Order: sequence, then structure tokens, then C-alpha cells
Amino acid sequence: MTTLSCDDVVARLVSDDAPVLLLDTCIILDIVRAPIREPIGVHDIKAIRALLTRMTQTPSAVSFVITEQVKHEFLENIDAVEKETLAELRKAEKTFKGILARMAALSPVHSIPSGIDLLSLGFPERGRQLAERIVKKSIVLKNSNDDKVNAVDRVRRAKPPARRGKESVKDCLITESYLRLARSLQSVGFFRNVVFATSNTKDYQQGQRNLHPALRMEFSAVGLEYSPCWSAARHELEVSRT
Repeated sequence: MTTLSCDDVVARLVSDDAPVLLLDTCIILDIVRAPIREPIGVHDIKAIRALLTRMTQTPSAVSFVITEQVKHEFLENIDAVEKETLAELRKAEKTFKGILARMAALSPVHSIPSGIDLLSLGFPERGRQLAERIVKKSIVLKNSNDDKVNAVDRVRRAKPPARRGKESVKDCLITESYLRLARSLQSVGFFRNVVFATSNTKDYQQGQRNLHPALRMEFSAVGLEYSPCWSAARHELEVSRT
């Protein structure tokens, strides 16, 4: 995963000539959490696999981009997320075993299984492998000094995704890096769809039904779309631009 300058990423994306998906850390880690998170639907999982297939075909039908910050956050958090998911699966397995035991006691004439071995199905390892593959295949955008300065200023002004009383420098750094990339793509006449996907709706929507109006203005100015889940990102990437 070589880290590339903004100019090099732009050149790569222009050469690939495909829609672009900009990924936040949480939406990649959600792949590992998928078995235990109800908001992550089967349609999202199908979208992940469909987009990964499109990215890895020749020529690529979609380009994935992560920032240097996203890569660092993923590597720092993947072990903890896998451990959390494993613990929840064990808890679910125990709960389901108790349900089956009570059902068997209530219906002794019926053949009811004593339990199910969820961990034998290969999770959360399978989810981790898929998430790691996405990170490995993504283009990595280097964070510039300007991105860092702008991120700190965004936090100071409590401008979304920053909020007063919350440490938001990392979120703002990711946002500033992607805004810079979208601006650069726009300046060279790139016409493919560019979509930022994050499941961190608490910070990016802040009680709104969709992207916070302040962010919506910034995103619109550089031709950047917003998606709060994988299935929405897939839809946005497939919408034709006129």
C-alpha cells in the first residue's frame, strides 16, 4: 500500500477512468462487525462484494481510495473490532442455545437441536479478511500539511464533522483530505461520480436526515456525493452523470 501524493492519485484516477469511492475507517470496520450489527443489512454486504468485484476486474469499474489517516486507524482498530465481534458472537451462541433448550423442554415430542456452533462458520475471520482485502486494494492518499492545518481550524470552529466538546481532529483530517482530492479532480475535468462513504452519521449528519447542510455545501461545490452505507454508495456510484 504505497502512499501517493494528491497529484499522483489524481493521475491514477484519471487513467483508471472509473467512478471513485472514498472510504472512511468505520465503514470498512463495519464489514467485520456485520454479523452482529442489525443496521448493516444483507443488501449492504451484497453491495460490498459487488463493488469489490468491480474494483478488481480488468479494467477496474470503480476505484477505491483511502487516506493515510484511514489506513492508520484501520490498522490500529482492526484487532479490537475482531475481538469485540467474536465476544458478541459467543454471547449470541449462548443465548440461542438457551432458547433451544427451553423450546425442547416445552415440546419434548419434537426433535429440537441443542445449539448451533456459530464460530465454526469462520467469523469474524472472514469479515476481517474481506476488510483487509479492501484496504490492501485501495489507493492511499497522503495527508498534506494543509489538510492538517485545515482540520485543526475546522475543529476550532466546530464545523461538521467536528462538534463542540468532542475530539474530532481525525474525522476532520479525513474530510479535508477528501475535499482536496475532489477539488483537484474537478479542476482537471474528471466527470466520473466521486462518493464519500461513512457510517459515522452521528458526526456527519448531526441530527439531520442526511448530510449536514454545512458539509452539503462543501461537498456540492467540489462534486462530492455522500453515502451513509455500502448499499447507498453502490447506488450513487452507478447513477449516470450527465
